[in-house]
Amino acid sequence: MLSSKSKIFITGATGFVGSYILRKLIADGQENIYCLKRKQSDFKLAADVAAKVHWVDGDILDIPSLEKHLCGMDIVIHAAAIVTFHTKNKKMLIETAMTGTANLVNVAMHCEVKKFIHISSIAAIGRRKKKEDIDEKLMFSHSEFDTTYGLSKFLAEQEVWRAHAEGLFTTILSPSMVLGAGHWENSSVQIFKKVYQGIKYFPEGVNGWVDVRDVAEAVSLAIKGDFNGERFIISAENIHYQNMFAMIAEQLKVKPPILKFNYLWSGIIWRLEAIRSLLLGSKPIITKETIVSTAVESYYDNKKSIRLLGINYRDMQITIKDSCDAFINSWPKGEKGAIFGNL
Repeated sequence: MLSSKSKIFITGATGFVGSYILRKLIADGQENIYCLKRKQSDFKLAADVAAKVHWVDGDILDIPSLEKHLCGMDIVIHAAAIVTFHTKNKKMLIETAMTGTANLVNVAMHCEVKKFIHISSIAAIGRRKKKEDIDEKLMFSHSEFDTTYGLSKFLAEQEVWRAHAEGLFTTILSPSMVLGAGHWENSSVQIFKKVYQGIKYFPEGVNGWVDVRDVAEAVSLAIKGDFNGERFIISAENIHYQNMFAMIAEQLKVKPPILKFNYLWSGIIWRLEAIRSLLLGSKPIITKETIVSTAVESYYDNKKSIRLLGINYRDMQITIKDSCDAFINSWPKGEKGAIFGNL
């Protein structure tokens, strides 16, 4: 049984999602939280709670360090991930996701960890059609609408399922597009900066969206419940990109993008962007994968998470308002990021 004395080990605790998981567990009264960090880890997003947990040096690709730290732990929460849609990073992306997850579940089994909570992504479920209803039963199919990031998360999930078959208690949580206060130039959070700066185009697709605080709540519910071998889509609402951008623009008091990003001529755009980034030595803002993946209409079914997990999702209008308020109170003042004060 979980208690305040249970030992919890977290990977990715300095990241966007991981830092909110950390805050939620502390708010729940957990006293023995151990967080894996690397030498280059940036603590800015977890600075407010960093002193309340134990930090240990290591890497998910370093098996001896994992063996040193995981033995004696009751619960492992794997939230570490590289999020990129630039195929140049394909090898690193897949190795970190697949090999790192394999190392974690193998050591967790060896150390007789009681629960393993894996933070995956809806990208691991994949997209098979231009318009589709998606639930937990579907599998990644390597379609033209899938991404290298999705492939890496799918391969990581396979390692978790393999460990489950070998006896490890596992729960997989698959968040949709996560929004909230964070580092405004990283991951999905950069959408607020882009809209604020006057992005002109919006993708034509539909995606699932969820508050980062609800992802943390899902983790809390998962470790308290008995969900061995279960996978949950964690998504509050399915919203067109155009509508999402418009709602954000309204809160930021800027003009929304009014031009649809046409999938038919996208090939020219991502190639021009690749040339621009090569000449400037920067990462491309738009890639072939981002164009393709945001052109589809994906409708994610969250009924299982509501029924079994018991989560009560925030209205995305609240998430957008809270996020935009945090953005306005930080970015124009020269601050690169912010965090929500309320969970």
